[in-house]
Amino acid sequence: MNDILFGNNNGKILKKLANRSLKSGKNYIAVLAIMLSTLLFTSLFTIAISLQSSIQDNEMRTVGTSAHANAKLITENEYEDLISDDRIEEYGKSVVFGYAVGECFNKLPTEVRYADENYALWGFHNPEKGSLPQAENEMATSQIVLDAMGLSNAEIGSQIELTFSTDTQNVTETFVLSGIWTGDTVTPSQMIFLSKAYMEQVAPPVYGVSTGNTSKISGYIDCAIMFSSAWNIQNQVENLASDYDFGDRIGVNSAYTTATVSVSGIIPVLAAILVIFIAGYLLIYNVFYISIAQDIRFYGMLKTLGTTARQIRKIVYKKAIRLSIIGIPLGLLLGWPIGRVLIPSILRMLSGNMTVITTVNPIIFLVAVLFALITVFISCRKPASMAAKVSPIEALKYVEQEPNISKRKRRHTKRINPSMMAKQNFGRNKKKVIIVTLSFSLSLVLLNSVYTYVTSFDFDKFVSNYSLADFTVADATVINSSLPINTSGVSEEFIQEVETLDGLESVANIYMQTSTQPFAASAERNITELSSTSDNLAADFQNYKIRGGHGINIYGFEEWPAEHLQVLEGDLSAEQWQAGKGIYVTTMQMVGDGTTSLYQPGDNIDVICSDGTNRTYSVLAVVTIPEALRSPMSVDLGVEYVLPTSEYFKVVGDANVLPMKTMYNVDDAHIDAADRWLQYYTSNIETSLDYYSKVTLQDSFRGLTTMYRLVGGVLCAVLALIGILNFINSTTTSILSRYREIAMLQSVGMTGQQVKSMLIYEGLGYSVLGLICSFIFSTIASVTVVKMMGAELTYFTWHFSLLPIILCAIPLIAITAIVPLLCHRNMAKRTVVERLRIAE
Repeated sequence: MNDILFGNNNGKILKKLANRSLKSGKNYIAVLAIMLSTLLFTSLFTIAISLQSSIQDNEMRTVGTSAHANAKLITENEYEDLISDDRIEEYGKSVVFGYAVGECFNKLPTEVRYADENYALWGFHNPEKGSLPQAENEMATSQIVLDAMGLSNAEIGSQIELTFSTDTQNVTETFVLSGIWTGDTVTPSQMIFLSKAYMEQVAPPVYGVSTGNTSKISGYIDCAIMFSSAWNIQNQVENLASDYDFGDRIGVNSAYTTATVSVSGIIPVLAAILVIFIAGYLLIYNVFYISIAQDIRFYGMLKTLGTTARQIRKIVYKKAIRLSIIGIPLGLLLGWPIGRVLIPSILRMLSGNMTVITTVNPIIFLVAVLFALITVFISCRKPASMAAKVSPIEALKYVEQEPNISKRKRRHTKRINPSMMAKQNFGRNKKKVIIVTLSFSLSLVLLNSVYTYVTSFDFDKFVSNYSLADFTVADATVINSSLPINTSGVSEEFIQEVETLDGLESVANIYMQTSTQPFAASAERNITELSSTSDNLAADFQNYKIRGGHGINIYGFEEWPAEHLQVLEGDLSAEQWQAGKGIYVTTMQMVGDGTTSLYQPGDNIDVICSDGTNRTYSVLAVVTIPEALRSPMSVDLGVEYVLPTSEYFKVVGDANVLPMKTMYNVDDAHIDAADRWLQYYTSNIETSLDYYSKVTLQDSFRGLTTMYRLVGGVLCAVLALIGILNFINSTTTSILSRYREIAMLQSVGMTGQQVKSMLIYEGLGYSVLGLICSFIFSTIASVTVVKMMGAELTYFTWHFSLLPIILCAIPLIAITAIVPLLCHRNMAKRTVVERLRIAE
């Protein structure tokens, strides 16, 4: 480096001085501080990136494809036009036959299709043994399907009898097994692939223009689409939908929308980065500040010899770089394995079927190194300026910042005691006190915030997304949201068995059927207004009118489930509703954000019954049906009607129609027995049924809370370690720098016990200040940050608590008392005379 007037190259001597500075002092805590900061950054980025990759992979497997988009139930002509579009890079084709039929498929919805290589590959159905069907009588399927059929030992070439349904008939044929893949339990439907030649005979592709009628599927084509890149997929799909008039029959793979960075998703990562940065800054800053204070005479002598402020800053930064060269690699080596160990536990708690994808992405290490270096250099900035600004005279006189002494002479004197001296010593260096106090507070505030967040999880709200009773039973297609959905699947025999259960408290049924209903006259004003806002919506309304109406899910509720409806407008008016004079309606859940109402309270609606007659009802209220009571599928606009069961049977016209769901409650003494009975019944007697149970949902809820406790606990533990290291470093160096002072006090009569008491009082001052700050900051964090994060969860009920800080008070006080004692014991090994000589 060329410096000063003479242009001398003094880079080597600065390097030598930095190396001597390293050798002259103990830098273990500095290296440890840098290592811990890097460890936290590396673990955080390892978890964040691995979690994102695993969630995206799981979403792809759940959706059933890795393609960018999917066009469903289109005709051969539409398919040919679509794949000729230059915006589409690659495509895959599948033609639908129907669904596999048989008792073994009751809880394993299985689609029968023809698929080309791309469709099979992107759908995770590529045969691991054999190949896709080529000959007319060949089939390929997963090991999961073979196990369900009782053919676990089937091999390539085995003959398999298969029955499947099309739109018009059930077909039973014997096929030769040509390919097998493992299969995935999270996919919405299992697959059986048949050959192209067989497809052309049984379910040839449909030509013309598709209508979007989901009741007809045989011969229609699903097209998997890959664009040149995943960038801006949403707009690309919307343009295709508009250009080819596909409407909602073409959609983006939701796995790619989860991969995009959202504000709600990035806030926790930014918060974690900020917390780690503050913790690392407090420790590294304090270490360098104390190191500079100890070496202040060294820097003063350099100033005397002509060293410039710039050169002294460079010496400090070179020291920081050398310590970082040791600490950062150690942090990387330890941080990645810690993140790797934590991620499987997090994924298991989020979903038992989620595949762990742990990446060794270089970005993890590059970003961790970058953030660690930023933390180090920002932490070193002020200590370096302090070393550069000190004058030689001040440096030679420096011991530690002296307490402020009033210029006014005191008229009254007080008896000097250890606590008073500790108070004076405590105020010598306010900056150091603030840093150590904040280090303690940071881990306690985070611990209390995690505790408040987790204990505010509301199990009743969590379970309400699945079941509003102890048990909710339905056909497996309803519980698993798999097509074709059977909304009349709960048998009379099952209900009779439930009514004989010990401890039964209440039971209720929910009925649902889909019906095409006309628009009421009162809806015309809303239709006109909405049509003016969107050409696509205007076209949809016109199509519904031509078709003679739109699909409506009509529910039949008994009194108990109806109490859980959430009113948006109007009033439930239960007596009028039960008397058959009124009806509840929902918003148009499939239009826009799902909050627009087609009908208002007071409107009259004519409902067409199954026998062709009309029944007129007055809209009593616009409601939201809880997820636990709904069908998993909405149709057309997403408008739904809710009637009392007596009126529902009049509309449906069949008093023997079966419920979609049966809900029942059992007293606490019999709930475990009822859960075991239901598990046996649905596994061995009526295998088409499935259920939600509060007993099993409790396990899922417990896993969710454990995940937050695990991650939060690890972070709190590391931050607590940083706080303790900060205190140990500050206390140790403070006592070392005061060897001569303490020796002089003892030489004029201060006893060892008094010295010990003084040091303990000083340590306790840190814990008291730390606890006070923790109480204040935790209260602020709880009512702001924790509340804000919880507002995004449907199962969150905020509860204020400071219990973790109260429980941590005793360990914190113990640590701040024990560390000074140990330092005193080490100091007391030398006599007063020896310590006076060492100081000199």
